[in-house]
Amino acid sequence: MDSDDLIIQSLKNGAELQQQEDDDKEAALAIAATILVGVELARQDHIENRQPRRLYLCRPQLLPNPRKDTPWQVLFATQNNCAFITTMGLFQNSEI
Repeated sequence: MDSDDLIIQSLKNGAELQQQEDDDKEAALAIAATILVGVELARQDHIENRQPRRLYLCRPQLLPNPRKDTPWQVLFATQNNCAFITTMGLFQNSEI
């Protein structure tokens, strides 16, 4: 082998090594994204399962400006059954 062949072989090996490193980085990013999505889905599932047991109103169910509309109008417009039942003590059918 002459020196040109060695240089070409060395460049090919370097390119293959760079490609392998890039593939490893992409795989690591894909795994990290999958974990983050899984964590977010688990958090949302926990929130949804916790909501039915809540017997009090949180900030999203409270009126941003209570002087604008009556509380019943705003509560009815949100179509939030939990908030409606807690406040009014009645069941409101959301298919109206």
